[in-house]
Amino acid sequence: MPNTECVDQSEHLPRVENTRLDTPIFFMHIAKTAGSYLNRRFEVLLGPQYCATHIELSIGNRTDLKAALDRGVTFFSGHVMLGLWNDIAGDLAPKFQMATILRDPIEHLASHIQWLDHYNRPDKRREYLALDEAHRRVVDKIGASDIGEIGQLDDFLTNLSGIETRLFDNCQARYFLMSGQRDVVSQRALSLGDRRHVSAALKRFDYVIRQDDLKNGLALLSKGTGIDLSFSDTRINAAKSLRKIDTSNLIVRQILGKRTLLDQWLWRRVHSLDAGRALGQIS
Repeated sequence: MPNTECVDQSEHLPRVENTRLDTPIFFMHIAKTAGSYLNRRFEVLLGPQYCATHIELSIGNRTDLKAALDRGVTFFSGHVMLGLWNDIAGDLAPKFQMATILRDPIEHLASHIQWLDHYNRPDKRREYLALDEAHRRVVDKIGASDIGEIGQLDDFLTNLSGIETRLFDNCQARYFLMSGQRDVVSQRALSLGDRRHVSAALKRFDYVIRQDDLKNGLALLSKGTGIDLSFSDTRINAAKSLRKIDTSNLIVRQILGKRTLLDQWLWRRVHSLDAGRALGQIS
């Protein structure tokens, strides 16, 4: 699978007049899962003035959220973990439908590492300097490792620092469990012992879309919202590292698998729920 995100060419399409959401949506945008596709579709269909993306930069509390709702914003998206969303939304949370997109865990972790590695490119020096100190040190460590060599990739993922654990250890399931705060709790390694908490959090979401089945997932979201989110398989926001992690290599997959056990459980859980819906066993 290519390490890319999907997006349509919606900038070339006119906005559909009177397209609106009756119920506001919070989209928990897990990085490198095709979330940019969904953001762009809603911006085009609703109008950018009715969408708030990257809310981690602009909406920090209930007052901010209420002000955006009062302005008519109905689509809220960001790299915001569920615990932080709960703190922001407070008693407004029941007003929202909730959606997220998940990606095959092995491909996702490889893409995440490669995305951070792209800041090591000489032409990305300005973007690198714009990162905070902690993230620059992570980028430096990746840059000093041969991530395409199994020994060095294994060494990197075996010996993660606190911030590296937060970034690379079961980083999709982490969104369902954590507050998003940079504290000691956020840096603990996750295990299959956390699966019941993930399962409970999963029930909060009205739509959990698989990146490998975007077409059908978006069709369900379209049906539920009344917004035409037709899928178009073009690409944006590729992992632009000059180096590649070969996820077709069995040993590489085993190395990446050590840090994605809970994510793999979550991925299989969502697959089983989708299969149940297809058979009419789950509403």
